[in-house]
Amino acid sequence: MTYVAQQRVPDGVLLFHTLTRAFLLLSAEEYENLYHLPELYEKWFLVPNGLNDTAYADKVRFVRKAFQKPPEHITRYTIFTTTDCNARCFYCYELGRSRIPMSDETAHKTADYIKNHCGNKKVQLHWFGGEPLFNKNAIRIICTDLAAAGVEFSSKMTSNGYLFDAETVDEAARLWHLKSVQITLDGTEDVYNRTKAYIRKTAESPYQRVLGNIARLLAADVSVVVRMNMDHHNAENLLLLTDELHDRFANRKILSVYSHVLFDADEKDAFTRTDEDRKALYRAQRILCDRLKKFGLKAEHTLNRKIPLTTCMADSGDARTVLPNGELGLCEHYSENRFVGHICSEQSDAAVIKQFEQVRESEPACADCLCYPECIRLKECAEQTACFPEIKAEKERAVLSAMQYTYRLWKNRQAEPDEAFFENC
Repeated sequence: MTYVAQQRVPDGVLLFHTLTRAFLLLSAEEYENLYHLPELYEKWFLVPNGLNDTAYADKVRFVRKAFQKPPEHITRYTIFTTTDCNARCFYCYELGRSRIPMSDETAHKTADYIKNHCGNKKVQLHWFGGEPLFNKNAIRIICTDLAAAGVEFSSKMTSNGYLFDAETVDEAARLWHLKSVQITLDGTEDVYNRTKAYIRKTAESPYQRVLGNIARLLAADVSVVVRMNMDHHNAENLLLLTDELHDRFANRKILSVYSHVLFDADEKDAFTRTDEDRKALYRAQRILCDRLKKFGLKAEHTLNRKIPLTTCMADSGDARTVLPNGELGLCEHYSENRFVGHICSEQSDAAVIKQFEQVRESEPACADCLCYPECIRLKECAEQTACFPEIKAEKERAVLSAMQYTYRLWKNRQAEPDEAFFENC
């Protein structure tokens, strides 16, 4: 079947089915005699000639989706404490939007809304902006109110990291139950400082300040995910940044790094970046990823046993964004429109919710794509307007890497090789 990934390992060959999620290890002898193994037919690794794999995958996903119960409660919240920011990154998708903070009154009402709609389940909070630390008091109010109401919660944050002083880190770990922070680094000192173009800054180099704050977070057992935004202007410089991060944070298991190609799948790129430019940029990203992996900075992931039926918070049914004015949305990229409700109302806009669930139709290139069964591209997502061969190749590499990592865990007996292990992957 199209959806069978193969990966050679010392024991033989790994096979992973991205549709059925079956994961097998064949000896070299078994691999040489594939058509004599009944299990490969039973688990749909081998299928009849003429089967339309794409149509079959669509049917499987449709049936699985039909039997999936919709979430009863909202337990994930992305909260915009403010839409203002102390950085002026040239690539920010929020450029030109309004810059307003969440008032103390709205923060109290946000906590009430969460308490009344979480169904006494544990809540996951995501502090977002703008720069969420530009309005720490809103975070403080929401967390204090939730704790007082007996609501169990943990939180994460997307931040530029500049405002994480010692007092803030202590409060974040103690009161906010902050578990992880994503911080973007666009290059080494000169490139970073020029790209961020901070306002209201001190005489200290912003780059050095942020690196120091990352060290503070790690010391407080708050994990840090560094995002490297890549384009032609900084592709080579990010290799130097990788070296610096390795020198400073080597062996810190709760720090990981990943790269993201700017404008890689939106309408702007489709019209402005040539095929050759895109290929060159993704080649540079591959070199960067290899170096991150070499230094142990790239996070590794296990295989997910279950086929994904949703792609993000927008179509999950259990998540909302909360804007500074109390408006409720479904996607962090929509901070000024496409709202579905308000924290002061029990009404929801079912039409907008339905629109965010709509997926794009398959394209001719999907027919031979290994990752098609787990690829869900929403019509409303600005980052999923196009899929280029380079993006497709990156997804396939991610599957092969997850196969190797899951196999190593099994070999090392770090987790038992049974159903419970794979359910937790």
